[in-house]
Amino acid sequence: MSDRLDSKIFYGWRIVGVSFFAQFLAMGCSISVFGLFIPVLTGEFGASTMQANLGLSILTVFMAGSGAIIGPMLDRRSIRGLMITGSIVSGASFLLMSLATELWQLGLLFGVGIAIGAAMFGPLAANTVVAKWFSQNRGKAVGIASMGAPTGGFLLSPIVGFMLADFGWRDTLVIISMLHLVLVPFLWWIIRNQPSDLGLVPDGTQFETTETPVEGRMWSTSEVFRAPNFWFLALAFGIAGVVAGSWNANVIPYSGDIGIGLDRASFFPSALGATALLGTLIFGTLADKVNIRVLLWSSFFIQGITFVFVRLIDPNFVSLMGAVLVFGLAAGAMMPLMAAAIGRGFGPASFGRVMGFIGPVTLPFGFIGPPLVGFIRDVTGSYLLAFDLFLVIFVIASLILVGLKLPR
Repeated sequence: MSDRLDSKIFYGWRIVGVSFFAQFLAMGCSISVFGLFIPVLTGEFGASTMQANLGLSILTVFMAGSGAIIGPMLDRRSIRGLMITGSIVSGASFLLMSLATELWQLGLLFGVGIAIGAAMFGPLAANTVVAKWFSQNRGKAVGIASMGAPTGGFLLSPIVGFMLADFGWRDTLVIISMLHLVLVPFLWWIIRNQPSDLGLVPDGTQFETTETPVEGRMWSTSEVFRAPNFWFLALAFGIAGVVAGSWNANVIPYSGDIGIGLDRASFFPSALGATALLGTLIFGTLADKVNIRVLLWSSFFIQGITFVFVRLIDPNFVSLMGAVLVFGLAAGAMMPLMAAAIGRGFGPASFGRVMGFIGPVTLPFGFIGPPLVGFIRDVTGSYLLAFDLFLVIFVIASLILVGLKLPR
């Protein structure tokens, strides 16, 4: 262990690196590539568009709901142990999915098994451990770690699309399962709960503190639920999150509606991941220096304006790609800004608890979004009404943030 402590590079950046790859797999192998499997669900298993989207809703519900249990555990137990368990659970679920013969089996394994596994080693756990290792650079560190999720979308979408075409969906799921097992030794070797476990301090430097009293405080469950900031954050992120989840799941079906083949449409999730990667870093770095509420408003505005663009133009591959790139840039801000706001408002000692409790509040929004958009498509034959709904959603989320008050 001494060689780690003597390194000129703060050990916390190793935590960031492993957390990056954890989120790469947790989100890149589930939400980011989900749309690529919709043709499998509708073609081989006979699901409707709404039924196919329901799988993503179930995953969102169980991932968010389990966070209420996992979050407090991350503040009190071994984060390393929880992340390793989650990676194994997800890997086993993907392997069992490759053997499925009925639609309900896929729904159960994906919506429950992978959801719970991803909650244990994905963004909730990864950003919690990073937040505990940094103070002055928390926004930047969480931003870099959170880049793992959009990077997964950027790199894995075309790769999974290629594997689906060449190997079939069952072999593709086996390969995805094996990737989760590769992560386990890195989690064991690197992850530690907090700097004091290795005799270190946050950021690796003893700053003259400018921190607020919330930094070292452990909030009780009742205190968290009585805090206005908790509700402003949970409701704003829950409502706005409807759009990102619904768009990720339906961008490929929408592409088919306007005559873009699957071979070219598979680049859209990759493009979303690419600019979300950049947006995550930019907004995460700015979160250490700029008013977080202003940054959130900016993100909502940019996301909303992309659907105005799509609504008004005659869509084709080039114009839709432009809209996807801009949307991804702004959507990438969501996770680092949420983490920065939680860290600023509640401190690292209660980070897992607060972030975990936000999950159940977002449950109704995460559940209803993708199937509602699929239902609108099935009934009207178009996604245009859904795009109008997205604009209303961003206006409501922006108004909720008016009440958010974070310490400087």
